[in-house]
Amino acid sequence: MAPRNNRPTLAILIAGIGDLVLASPALRALKKGNHAGPLHLLTSREAAELARNYPYIDKIWELPVRQLRREKTTYFEIIALMAKVRQLRFDCAVNLYHVDSRAGAVKMGLIFQAINAGEKIGHDRYGFGLVVDKKIPAVFFDQRHLTEAMRDIAVLAGGIADGKGLDIFWVKESEQRHHQLFPDALDIHAEPAAGAQQGRPLFVGINPGGDRANRRWAPERYAAVGNRIAAALAARIFIFGGPGEEHIANAIQKQISSEVVNLAGKLSISDLAYFISRLDLLITNDSGPMHMAAAARTPVAAIFGPEDPLLMGPYTSPDLYRVIHKPLPCRPCQKDRCARPLCLEAITPDEVFTAALELIKERGA
Repeated sequence: MAPRNNRPTLAILIAGIGDLVLASPALRALKKGNHAGPLHLLTSREAAELARNYPYIDKIWELPVRQLRREKTTYFEIIALMAKVRQLRFDCAVNLYHVDSRAGAVKMGLIFQAINAGEKIGHDRYGFGLVVDKKIPAVFFDQRHLTEAMRDIAVLAGGIADGKGLDIFWVKESEQRHHQLFPDALDIHAEPAAGAQQGRPLFVGINPGGDRANRRWAPERYAAVGNRIAAALAARIFIFGGPGEEHIANAIQKQISSEVVNLAGKLSISDLAYFISRLDLLITNDSGPMHMAAAARTPVAAIFGPEDPLLMGPYTSPDLYRVIHKPLPCRPCQKDRCARPLCLEAITPDEVFTAALELIKERGA
């Protein structure tokens, strides 16, 4: 295919932080593809904070998705944003993320209609294929990992896949900030996944939060696992959580008898990425930090409820993760709420502890 002009390419990813990490191979492919112009990204405000650290993204447009649910004034902000985006003439616009409903397809279709691009590329799901020039079949998102499906869309847009895995980046200040705030908790010069071999305790992280309640394993079960790991491995426990999740982390901390470093609500996204990269193990719900760990090659024990781990699980080497889930007839599902999430209730602390122990032993820590 002949090289294109130097007009920018617009990648669209209206999704969360974890989805941005999963999209990193697709974004690299677009940057290395057959266009000579810069790569722009239209994404959520939450994902934009992390995207600023990615060196192959030249311009970021923030869409206040979550605020839209609460604030009517956000509509005017979005209209103003799209007016600015429309002033640019993009070589192509690529919707990397899937839509999971007809309403979502309509919303994304309206966004696509507002974009001035020579070519529009996406997928054929819930009618979204009607507004694009090139598309991949919807089945790609139903039978393949999300990372691979997004990469294939990028290739369809002229991107060049490099065969490498996920990327995660942080700013240098995050390393310095951690060393200043927690000088006795983390040696930033020691290699992760070394534990006692480096003359320090194992660093084990717990991430009990998540954007949906039916993806969160019970705090008391996390505490039970934390107590067993601390006792069996002489590990230091770190608890993570975003704004609004402090109460979950506090509940767990109160139930763990050993020393705990509670970082819930205290870290930027860049800080979180760096801190996770220094762990020997992360025990987590299906969430953004899970994908951060996979990208950083930090061993991860992932607790899955309603989602399908074959499509959304850790995208890393098989020896670096364990997925704990239950094959119940009601899962996988796309529900935002569940009165009684049996898929999570059926997972025991013993199962999670066993998975964590396997990962630690495999790493030789």
